[in-house]
Amino acid sequence: MPVLAMLLAVVLWSSSLVGSNAAVLHMSIGEVVGGRFMLAAAVMWAIVLITRQPVRLAEAPRPLMMGMMDPGLVSVLMVWAMHHTSAINVAMFWALMPLIMPIAGRIVLREAINRNVMFGAALAFGGALLLVQANQASGEGDLFGDFLAICGVLAAVGTSLIGRRVAQTQGRPMVTTAWQMTMALAIGLLALNFLQGPAASMEELDTDILILMLYLGGIATAGPFFLLNFALSRLPVARTSLFACLVGPLSVPMAAIFLGETIQALEIAAIGIVMLGVAVPTIFDPAVRDGLRTYFTRRKT
Repeated sequence: MPVLAMLLAVVLWSSSLVGSNAAVLHMSIGEVVGGRFMLAAAVMWAIVLITRQPVRLAEAPRPLMMGMMDPGLVSVLMVWAMHHTSAINVAMFWALMPLIMPIAGRIVLREAINRNVMFGAALAFGGALLLVQANQASGEGDLFGDFLAICGVLAAVGTSLIGRRVAQTQGRPMVTTAWQMTMALAIGLLALNFLQGPAASMEELDTDILILMLYLGGIATAGPFFLLNFALSRLPVARTSLFACLVGPLSVPMAAIFLGETIQALEIAAIGIVMLGVAVPTIFDPAVRDGLRTYFTRRKT
């Protein structure tokens, strides 16, 4: 169940990237990000109220810190980084997350480092690197932009570490996500509107863009963080971070379908390598092997 939750989360994250690229053609970056967080916070608090889940202010500081870092600061830092360095550099730094997370989880949470996870992370990183090379664009890197991208990755790592502890001690991923989106909204509106002001009034936006924003905020922003918070209660941070490598590869076919971008053969091969790397820990999981053995034994009888 947590593996399926993470797979759905990366599908939503990937669709969010593609949808945001379409939305920024008609709205400013600040409007897109701020609007997403506003809708996400509203949806999550509505669900919390409808389901009557207990909300304790004493438990709010850690989820608020999570929201400040990711998606709050992460969104700001990544957008800011893209203005100074190449998309290639940003993608490469982000692909390092599954390699950093097992070490961070070991140091901070005392979680064991699984060899299958590390092997899968290395394989997925190689596939992500191949995908980056297949999508190389013009432009050189910039030290300041690279620094911003690294800070964004470290903020995401820190959020997962805190989220793992919150999931173990507090539970209630919906309440955690609601606090998280609330703080992300505050950070996003403050920072991104400062970096780039409003570009269009609501009257100038057509119905398709408004529907897209409703999807981005209500589903594609709040949804994956809720699923991540749910998965963190059942999987170590090293395992959940491995799925981050799927966001880029899944965005490629979505961009081809919805934005009309082309897919190269090398990109398809890279996507296959990344997906294999993510699947390695599950394939070599003793519980999965035992389940498959039992299933085929029953089929024979």
